[in-house]
Amino acid sequence: MSFPEELVWDKINGGWTRMSRKQRFLWEAIKRMPEEWELRGYDRCWVVALMGPTVIYYNHFENGFELSPWHQYGYIEQYQSLQYELEQAVQRQLDILDTGQDVGPWGSPPIPGEYRKS
Repeated sequence: MSFPEELVWDKINGGWTRMSRKQRFLWEAIKRMPEEWELRGYDRCWVVALMGPTVIYYNHFENGFELSPWHQYGYIEQYQSLQYELEQAVQRQLDILDTGQDVGPWGSPPIPGEYRKS
């Protein structure tokens, strides 16, 4: 079962209200109508922005926006678990533009195994 589009819009609208002016300028240039793409090895997630080889998508497994490379339309390449708010994901993209490189942080997919309860 996919994550409801209405809830994605709630997250987008909330993020927009918290964005700085600079973040909003970038957002207006890269945003797109939410579209479900396949997150390789998982399920479908909502892509909300494209900028060159990068997508911003809502990872409902982690309850946050993430950045990922993409090479084929409709497929998100990399699972991330950083749980950004939308304005934080847009700021990370701004930082990449400002510095010319992505300095992280990076998340990883869930690691299977048994874990002790704290």
